[in-house]
This record gives sequence, structure tokens and C-alpha cells, in this order.
Amino acid sequence: MENEINIEQIMEEIRQTIKDRGYDREPLSFEEVELSKPVLQSLDSYDPDEFMHELDYLNHNWNNSWHVPVNGTNPVSVWVKKGIRKCTRFLLFPIVNFQNAYNASAIRCFNQIREYMAELEEYKKKIEMLEKELEEMKTRT
Repeated sequence: MENEINIEQIMEEIRQTIKDRGYDREPLSFEEVELSKPVLQSLDSYDPDEFMHELDYLNHNWNNSWHVPVNGTNPVSVWVKKGIRKCTRFLLFPIVNFQNAYNASAIRCFNQIREYMAELEEYKKKIEMLEKELEEMKTRT
């Protein structure tokens, strides 16, 4: 047979790939895991547009449903998945509710921070205006 599958050859290629990438049998630490997009990166400066974009996303997506639709083409598989969901509902429902309550509280805090930042911007403008007036008064006298 020309189309025989050589499992040993495939396994050897996988082992070589693992070796070439520098992976070993020890699990990676959190710092060693490479993320496709840096999630927890330190920022050089504050970006108000990025802050508002992220806050808008959080305001729209804080509430998670424990009930996820079960999809599939195999009716037996769908039936089993629905059965598992019914059996684990008593565990999942409180966890999702606690997470949603936490998310709501965090979003309220972020919204308060946004309002506080808006107030600070107003104070900054007033201070700049008063400093300008003070400079004008000093130059007159």
C-alpha cells in the first residue's frame, strides 16, 4: 500500500517540533506563556479614547448568561449536552450570578472613575484660566 500512515514518523516529527521550540516536560510558568495580544501591558501614557472604548465595551458586556445554546448536528450529542447542562445548573447558576454581581460592581466603580476624571478635567480648565488671569493681573501692575 502506498498510502500507509507511519505513526512513528509522525510522532518523531512532533517530538522534533517540540524540541525545536524549546518546550520541555515541565509546565510553563505564567510569565513564560506568550499571548497573541498583550493583555496586561504597562502603558506609557493615559489614552482617553482607549479608556472610553474599553469602558463602553464593559458597560455592554458585563452580564453573562449561564444558559448557552447547545448546537450540534447529532441529536444524541445535543441531548447529552443538554442533560449535562441540567445536571450542572445548580453549580453554574450561582457562580455566574456571583460573577455578574462582581462585574456590575466593577463597572459602577469604573463609571465613577470616568465621572471623577471628567470633573478633574473641568478643574484643570478652571485652574488654567485662573492662572492666565493671574498672569494678566501681574503684568498690569
